[in-house]
Amino acid sequence: MQRWRTPEPLPLPIDFDGVARLDLEFVGIRRDAGSFTAFVFVNAGELTTDAGRDHEHFVGSFSVFAQRECWGVEDHCDWKRGPVSPFDRRPQHHLTPINISMDITEMIATLGNPDTLDVVVHAARRRDVRSTARSRLPVTAAR
Repeated sequence: MQRWRTPEPLPLPIDFDGVARLDLEFVGIRRDAGSFTAFVFVNAGELTTDAGRDHEHFVGSFSVFAQRECWGVEDHCDWKRGPVSPFDRRPQHHLTPINISMDITEMIATLGNPDTLDVVVHAARRRDVRSTARSRLPVTAAR
């Protein structure tokens, strides 16, 4: 499991009484190193690695489904390449980094107008059974 924490708490210099929605933005998430699930916590203090969905400061999670390696020809998975000509009308490359928005309005209301926001993300792959055992939703086999 990988762990990421904001280097410094994010300042929140706003009055939350007039806020209808507050989003946490994850910008430039890469999709070229395999699938993972990210578990997001805010103002959780010293968070243990086994913290899961039942933690009181758990905001939500998102999954990124991605391939681990390229099976195509050379440059097939080069998402940085861009259009090959001004007339290239193909859609964006399937590995182009994405942005993910997460609604944290309810957690901010629960925290009671915090002045700062400390964000911790635990990112785990499916094979990280011990690190995600408490965090995964039950899986049922479909037939």
